[in-house]
Amino acid sequence: MPLLGKLSIQPPNNQSALSREDGWQLISPQFWRFSPQPRRATGDGDGHTYIFTGQPLPKSLISAAASSGSRPAYWTILIFIKAKLVHLLRSLTSYYSSLCWKEKIIAPSKARMGLIPARKAVAFPVKAGQEIKVINTYGKQVVDFWAFNPNDPNDFLSMVHTRTILLKVSLSKGDGLYSTRRKAMLILTEDTTPGVHDIIWSACDAERYRMQGYDGLHDNCTDNMHKALGNTFPDFHIAPDWVPDPLNLFMNVGINHHGGLHIAPPTSEKGQYVTMQAQTDLIIVMSACPQDMAPVNAGMPTDCEYVVSDAAGSNSSSLTTQIPATISPPHRRRVKVALSFDFDAVSHWLGTGCHPDNNMADYSSGIFAGQVGAFRLLNMLKKCNIADKVTWFIPGHTIETFPAAVKAVVDSGAEIGLHGYSHEGIYQMTEEQETDVLLKCIDVATALCGGKKPRGYRAPMYTIRETTVKLLRQHEFLYDTSLMHHDSQPYFTPADPPIKTIDFSQPASSWLHPTPIAAQTLPEGEHPLVEIPCGWYNEDMMPMQYLPHLANSMGYVSTRVVEQMWKDKFMWLWDNASVSTEGSAMADFVFPILMHPDTSGMSHIIGMSERFITWLQGFGDSVTFSKHEDIATEWLAEQKQKLGLA
Repeated sequence: MPLLGKLSIQPPNNQSALSREDGWQLISPQFWRFSPQPRRATGDGDGHTYIFTGQPLPKSLISAAASSGSRPAYWTILIFIKAKLVHLLRSLTSYYSSLCWKEKIIAPSKARMGLIPARKAVAFPVKAGQEIKVINTYGKQVVDFWAFNPNDPNDFLSMVHTRTILLKVSLSKGDGLYSTRRKAMLILTEDTTPGVHDIIWSACDAERYRMQGYDGLHDNCTDNMHKALGNTFPDFHIAPDWVPDPLNLFMNVGINHHGGLHIAPPTSEKGQYVTMQAQTDLIIVMSACPQDMAPVNAGMPTDCEYVVSDAAGSNSSSLTTQIPATISPPHRRRVKVALSFDFDAVSHWLGTGCHPDNNMADYSSGIFAGQVGAFRLLNMLKKCNIADKVTWFIPGHTIETFPAAVKAVVDSGAEIGLHGYSHEGIYQMTEEQETDVLLKCIDVATALCGGKKPRGYRAPMYTIRETTVKLLRQHEFLYDTSLMHHDSQPYFTPADPPIKTIDFSQPASSWLHPTPIAAQTLPEGEHPLVEIPCGWYNEDMMPMQYLPHLANSMGYVSTRVVEQMWKDKFMWLWDNASVSTEGSAMADFVFPILMHPDTSGMSHIIGMSERFITWLQGFGDSVTFSKHEDIATEWLAEQKQKLGLA
């Protein structure tokens, strides 16, 4: 097939490149790069787009590689597609797949390193004698592994045949892995883990997650396998509703003395790996299992990595020595979790929850928060090692009514912020009363914290007005967390003018005009007040606590529903928010979560709270829990630096 238009090859990691007049470039000193799948991209600046249709690699390039000391590994081709040729993509993919196989561009003497993204799958060919090293980059991640005969879809790696030939349900070094033809497809040649893998459990699928209570289509290994196989080998057909039982690398499935099965977290640690040698030409598919509703991955799914290379001691030139002893993890997102607790206790029933029908039973739930719920949450936070990385917003009434619980909060190392005195709604007070309440709360909290003035404020029930912002600036608060102009990024608290409501007794022309919205920028000549977002969908109380006289409380929403809503929100931000879109140098996004001792302290809810915190911690170093004060301080410093005010 001919070359249409222009071709360019991009060297990785700022390596130098040897250029040729025909457009090819040799990446030196170690690698040639080649990708068998055409990829769309923008034009190269001259207003045109291009396509490479599959011309075999020039022999002169291979000679140039040898003379330069380079070792061809694979090619990365930036391929530009003319719009009218888009329909050729599928056939080109098929052509390249066969080219890689038949022309042996991926030859036995070449080493390849790759990434298995969390929740996703990869597929690739290996030749007889090559080794596949699967690396648990972060530890605790299960990898579903399949192998197929490229010439016969009915000849595949079979766990039932492997079990019956090995006469056991576990694997150890030297064991063969057998096909439906009872022929060894692979041999386990190396295992640096404790040796716990599974050859019993089926691949997860959409129905599995629905049975576990997930509402919607959850990522799953079955769909991952079909997608990876179809994208990489479009001419290799298997039934769309079928999947072989996988070899579940690193998965920990126990069998008790009654014959029952149970799942436990993997025993593998960061950087441990297994190596298998192919006994015949194979198509390999691997999926980083997306299970996050059971302890399959001990928390959040993470990336894994793999290396394909010649077996040590083979006659062909081996690149095994070029494989790094440790592999640097791929770039991960940076997320700040702003976990906070509104310690309302009895104060809620005195202020925003005030009602003439309130009775002893209502106040009792507030007393529970001060005598039981707060201590439960403190113990849970200590168990999760984040007690000193959270913020408690405590009304003055709670500070003076439940001194033992509040002292325990202070002793935990948590930040203390203000939250009214008796949880007053802003429109329950005059401006003078609002000022008196704030001054009283500053004094009470300052004494509680040994002379340190509080730096943060959250309005009870998010009831905040323009006078509140003015008072917070006047008393030089660092931040407020009562507004919702954004759901995952800090910003400067705006000084919006009061929004006028419609008076329908007046002519329509009186309200047919836009509302002025103040800029959320650093105010000139005023104290900068940072806004850390929060909101109704980030908290526990409204859906999960019954408040008899509050119209929008429910109390009987399942913890699983709330937990999944929080996860859905986090995962959308994880997939979409970034420094280049909405984020800052401090973090790609801030994830606020609000809990109450009154609510999350209850025995049927605190388990969900701990489970969700553990789920977030499963993201590893990419996700950190931070006090609101620390987030606001870091973000403000960054903004001042951008403006040259640092």
